[in-house]
Amino acid sequence: MRGIEVVLEFADELVHTETGKHLNDLQRIILRESWQEAKKTYDQLAQEYGYSANYIKQAVAPQLWRLLSQGLGEKVTKINIRSVLERRMASQNYPKTHNLIATKRQTANPDRAREAPKCSFPECNFNEEPLPSVEPELPDGSVPLNSSCYVERVPHESRCYKELLKPGALIRIKAPRQMGKTSLMNRILVYGAQKNYQTALLDFQQAEEIVLRDLYKLLRWFCANLTLQLKLEPKLDEYWDDDLGSKMSCTLYVQEYLLEQLPSPLVLALDEVSILFEKPKVAQEFLTLLRAWHEKAKVVSLWQQLRLVMVQSTEVYLPLNINQSPFNVGLGIELEPLTTQQIQDLVQRHGLRFNSQQLAQLIELVAGHPYLVRLTLYHLARKEITLEELMTTAATDTGIYSNHLHRHLWNLQQHPELAAACRQILSTTKPVE
Repeated sequence: MRGIEVVLEFADELVHTETGKHLNDLQRIILRESWQEAKKTYDQLAQEYGYSANYIKQAVAPQLWRLLSQGLGEKVTKINIRSVLERRMASQNYPKTHNLIATKRQTANPDRAREAPKCSFPECNFNEEPLPSVEPELPDGSVPLNSSCYVERVPHESRCYKELLKPGALIRIKAPRQMGKTSLMNRILVYGAQKNYQTALLDFQQAEEIVLRDLYKLLRWFCANLTLQLKLEPKLDEYWDDDLGSKMSCTLYVQEYLLEQLPSPLVLALDEVSILFEKPKVAQEFLTLLRAWHEKAKVVSLWQQLRLVMVQSTEVYLPLNINQSPFNVGLGIELEPLTTQQIQDLVQRHGLRFNSQQLAQLIELVAGHPYLVRLTLYHLARKEITLEELMTTAATDTGIYSNHLHRHLWNLQQHPELAAACRQILSTTKPVE
C-alpha cells in the first residue's frame, strides 16, 4: 500500500501536467479522505473541516473528479479513485518516474516548468479556473447553516468549540454589525447539539419595548422563553417572590427548576445583548446577574451545566463596573474582517474570476467586511453590474451599498458629537487625540 503523501504528489503532478493547475488544499483533503477504505461522507468532511456541505458536494468535489479524470484519461469518482490511482502508479513505476513527469511538463511548456511545484501563498490559487458555483445567495441576516457562502472564522470557531466543553463556560462574541456574529453563534449551538447538550437561543430583538425597560418583565420574559424552548411546563409564579426580588427569583427558577431537570449541559445563546444598552439601568442589573451566574459555577456544580454564549455589537457601549461586568470574563472573541485568502475563496465559490488588480480594488473598497464582500459578489455573480460600474457608483444613492451607508449616516445624524469627530478625522492628516 502506498503512502498517502506519495499518492497526493502523484495526483497533483498528473493534474498539473495536463491542465497547468495544482490541487488546492480542500481538494487534497477530499482526495486524502477518499483514499481511505472507510470513506467519510461529504457531510462529515464539511463538519470536520468547517466547510459548507453543499459547497463540497456541488462545487469542490465535482471539480476534483473532473480534473483527475482529465489528468488520468479515464473517469474518476470517489468510489474508484483508489483502484484507478494504484493501477496507474504501478504501470508507471511511480515514484521513480517522478522526474520523467517533470521532464514531460517542461517539454510541453518550458515557461510553466519554471513555476514552483506547489505554493500555499494566496496568489498561487488566485488565477485558477473558478469553482463551479451554486446559485448566488443574497446576503440577508445570518448565513444559513447549509450555505456554501459561509466562511469559517479561523481560529475562533475551534476555540469556541473547545471552550464550550468547559463547565460554566462563557463565550463573548463581539464585532460591528453584519460581521458574522450571529452566524458564528448559530454554529456554536449546532456544535453543542451534536454533543447532546440542551440548546436555547434568546434574541433580545424579539422582546417588546415595554419588556426591555422593566427588569421585572424582562426577567420573566427571559425565564418564560427559556422554559418553552426546553419544552418544560412554565412555573414562574411558584418561584417568583416579591420579597426576594426579581433577580433572586430568576436565579432560583433557573437553578432549582430548569437546571435541576436537565440531563445534560445547557448552551444558552443570547443574541443582540447590546439592545439592552439603550436601557442602562436595566442592562446593568441584567448583566451583573449573568456575571453572578458565571461566578456561581466556580462553587456550585449545578451552575457548571450552564454554558453562556453572548453576542454583542461594538457599535453601542455601556460602562460597567469591572467586577460586575460579564464582558471581562470567559472567552472573548472579536471578529475581524475577512482575509485576502478568504475573499479569494468566496470569489471562486461565486464562480467569478478576478485578477490581482481587481481583487485589490475590492479589498480597498470594502476592507474585508463580510456582508459587503458577499453583497458585492452576489451582484457580480448575477451579472447585474460590472466591477467598474460598481466602483463608480459605490458611494452614491444608486450604488449597492446605499442601505449600509444610510445606516451610518443616520447614526451620525443622531449623534452630533460623533459626526464632529468624524469630520475632524477626515479633515486632517495628523493623529487625532
